[in-house]
Amino acid sequence: PEEWKLKTHTLTRKLESESREDEARMWLVIRMCRFPDDPDTYYNMGVLLGKMCDRAKFGGAPKIRLPGLDGSGQLVPTERYCRLFSKASQANYRRCLKVDPAHRAAYINLIGSFERHEIEGWYDEVHALAAQALRNGIWYNKWQRPPHFVPSLPARPWHDPAAFPLCDALERNFSVIKAEYEAYLEKLASRRDWDESNTTPGLSEVGAREGALHDMGLKQSGSWREVPLFTNCAAQREYLVHFPETARVLQEHGADATGLAFCGGGDVIFSVLSPGTRLRAHCGPSNARLTCHLGVRVPRVAGQNLSLRVAGEPRRNWEEGRCLVFDDSFEHDVVFETENAQQYPGDRVVLLANFWHPDFEFRNDPQWREKSDALGNAELETLPQTAVMSAKAPTAPKASG
Repeated sequence: PEEWKLKTHTLTRKLESESREDEARMWLVIRMCRFPDDPDTYYNMGVLLGKMCDRAKFGGAPKIRLPGLDGSGQLVPTERYCRLFSKASQANYRRCLKVDPAHRAAYINLIGSFERHEIEGWYDEVHALAAQALRNGIWYNKWQRPPHFVPSLPARPWHDPAAFPLCDALERNFSVIKAEYEAYLEKLASRRDWDESNTTPGLSEVGAREGALHDMGLKQSGSWREVPLFTNCAAQREYLVHFPETARVLQEHGADATGLAFCGGGDVIFSVLSPGTRLRAHCGPSNARLTCHLGVRVPRVAGQNLSLRVAGEPRRNWEEGRCLVFDDSFEHDVVFETENAQQYPGDRVVLLANFWHPDFEFRNDPQWREKSDALGNAELETLPQTAVMSAKAPTAPKASG
């Protein structure tokens, strides 16, 4: 039986890579019939259906063909297609958890699906699943649900910026950092299509670059753009040439930020939110990192209309020239609303730097994922077998103080 499972898994992956998803689903159904108590079969079906849903959702087409038994199918609105496939994906993850209540990857993907698609009652569903995961030793706090989890790390939602040399350096150099950002905007404003001498790269939508598709699904409304400096395991030199002093500060004082970016665990970007933007509640990918926001441009709006919530803590606001440090593996969301739609207060801009958690053992190690977590470096969307997650149950974390 195990050899047959392995062969069918290899076959379904091959069929999927050839865009033969219907045949892949057929083999998974056959496997369900033969091994109804195998949680991985339901998990893999959930992964496949979820991928089909996300491909349609972010593909941009208004309609997509719904698979049919006769091979022709029916064109339906993409929204309807995604609703059907997301529900089917979620149903398979639930079945997986019914067979194996400690299937960690199923919790992660099911919660992620609820967060992305926001069906009615999704937030209560997420916290009910978090409570179930806690009972099965997956995580230790209902607010902290990262896919990559190192249980030994001290955990708290907010951190004191004064504890980190990076924050001190950013605040001391705030004036030059803001000046470089303003100069960059001026270059963009003066750019003309016919002027080949001005090659200033523009702001891009968060989630548009390779490897950041997940971030695209976090925007609930409005506009969220970025100026990437260190992302995708590389220094983005076409942008960094416009921010020489910012780059110098980061390279001299932010080795834990640039190092994390080079290891594929985070980014250093200018994060730009426009009025009317909401980022939905979500958890970051790993508790092996923290996140710093240096306020670069912070419009004056009333009270909590421009704020960040982390876990169950009171919402906080940004200040120009000051850093906020939080653990983004805790659930968090962002709101930027204005009371007068006729007035444009300007964008909120922060220099966002993910950096290594100070107590993480494998900082700047390219194999940090494999060495610190049973899930290793596998992408959850393609994780095939629970055997990958069969490491010993984690020990209790240190007190967060």
